Amino acid sequence: MQVQKWSALAGLRFVLAFIVAVTHLPDFVAIGTWDFIPKFGAFEAILGFLLISGYSIGASYAKEPEGFLWRRALRIYPVYLAAVALTCGVFALEHDTFPSAWLVLVNVLFLNQILTSDSFVGPAWTLALEVWLYCLTPLLFKLRPSTLRALTAASFAAYLAYTCGRTLFHWNYYSGVGFGLNLLLLSFIWLAGLRLAREPENSISILKEVGWMFALHIVLATAIQFASSWKRGLVDEFLNSGIDHFALQAFTLVVVLWTFRRFTTYPGVGAGGSATLRLLGDISYPMYVAHIPVFYLLKLASLESPTLYLATVVGVSFLLYWGLDKYSQQRSSAPVDSRRDALGQMGRTET
Repeated sequence: MQVQKWSALAGLRFVLAFIVAVTHLPDFVAIGTWDFIPKFGAFEAILGFLLISGYSIGASYAKEPEGFLWRRALRIYPVYLAAVALTCGVFALEHDTFPSAWLVLVNVLFLNQILTSDSFVGPAWTLALEVWLYCLTPLLFKLRPSTLRALTAASFAAYLAYTCGRTLFHWNYYSGVGFGLNLLLLSFIWLAGLRLAREPENSISILKEVGWMFALHIVLATAIQFASSWKRGLVDEFLNSGIDHFALQAFTLVVVLWTFRRFTTYPGVGAGGSATLRLLGDISYPMYVAHIPVFYLLKLASLESPTLYLATVVGVSFLLYWGLDKYSQQRSSAPVDSRRDALGQMGRTET
């Protein structure tokens, strides 16, 4: 069965969002047989998100620059505001008071990680990064390819340095970084996606760069963990179990890279779109931003089935999409010829 490019990327987005959701689930309930899912790496899933986001945003802007930011706002805000409201409700249940209006405003305007070092809607720290990059997209499209490549390399170098600093100096994980530093530290993979959309003739060489960045990320993470295990005399434990985690994280990145290699360098592959995969891609965004407050409410109800938690999150995500994401629904109901247009197809995998 052949699958159309944007449908494949939509399905991949759902899988990546699911990895992140299951990774957070142990904070609320014992996950039992689902415990293998987090081994695929939440951070690696985030890298995949950012690559897909950069690519789809590049396709959108290249096709229709006018009204780009307004289209982004229509796509993001309805579901995001619902996630903020859910999180406010959870906050009130936990603290017997609502969060300050200032805190909510900062997060609604995506100034979290700039004016604060964390996000009120936990996973939305990556969404804030994407919004900043959306705002920069018109400027980025004016830059020469060589300049974009240099910016990608500079960001990746900063990421490698910060990764080492997290071990040596106990710097915060990226979700706890303020002053907009994530724009420097993590934009490399989003920029790579943007370049793939903007420079399709260079897709092979850009994907090779992505492959090297993924490989260096895994090698550095493995080396740091090995050094830590060696220092504590736990090398055998690392070799017996720890290395499996890095192998599965590498697998996640390989799947992301293979999907792009398959569907972005061979545009003729898979002529037919999949409504199911597109729907999964559409609900991946509400699932990503709303799963934590949903998990909290289920825990409050003393539910103990991890499968029920995950099924509920998927159901709530569909309801949020169906009730609030009118922008994606309008594109999904467009005529077939329009759906085959790059702009129409692009929207189903954007963040």
